[in-house]
Amino acid sequence: MPVHAYVNFDQNAKDAIRFYERVFDLEPTKILTYGGFQGDPSYQSPEHIKDLVMHAELHIFGSRVMVSDTPRGFGQDHMLGNNVTLAITSQNFDDLKHAYDRLSEGATIITEFAPTFFSGGYGYLIDQFGLGWQLILE
Repeated sequence: MPVHAYVNFDQNAKDAIRFYERVFDLEPTKILTYGGFQGDPSYQSPEHIKDLVMHAELHIFGSRVMVSDTPRGFGQDHMLGNNVTLAITSQNFDDLKHAYDRLSEGATIITEFAPTFFSGGYGYLIDQFGLGWQLILE
């Protein structure tokens, strides 16, 4: 299971993406907005976040850096210092759940590991040492 950096921005992720594309000479990045998500017909994006970045990926020198905006009022507001987490991605639900359960010891749970509108399994927590982890079923 690879571990990637996941960076959240304060509603300016598109600007950051364009900047990093120029810095690292990257091809234009595919950006999924909250309003453009069509993975679950029951999901309706709130109007005020439709143009914000739900997910994008930059490939910088062979590393995958995942990017999104942090919509205000979604449980954990953007703050410098909490805007970078580690993301573990896998196609194995059980492996992710096992890692999530172990990381949960003494952790602050942001999102319980469970199926969501965008993934068959997703969990987000701040471990006992203050490090944020996102576990994502691909």
